[in-house]
Amino acid sequence: MTVAQLKELLADHSLPVSGRKAELIDRLIENQEDLGGEDSHEKEETDILESKQDTAAEAIETVVSDIGDGPVALEESDVTLQTMILIGAVILALGLVILSL
Repeated sequence: MTVAQLKELLADHSLPVSGRKAELIDRLIENQEDLGGEDSHEKEETDILESKQDTAAEAIETVVSDIGDGPVALEESDVTLQTMILIGAVILALGLVILSL
């Protein structure tokens, strides 16, 4: 890299741009962890989003399995009630998925 390119990289990360080329390189090496910190922050955000999606998926599975384990409907009104509960659960699950995004 040229001195101009090194100075531009240092300036992008709010580091001093004065000194000889060797000093600029040393400064970049010394601050390498700080420069890589942005990538680790993005990784943390990705991990949090994945965790929220996993939690939403588990909630959906729980609701659906609870509905499936419910009592067997013997009358038409029971079937309608179970259908309404299932529709409500699906809407709730979709809301959780949307919130996790």
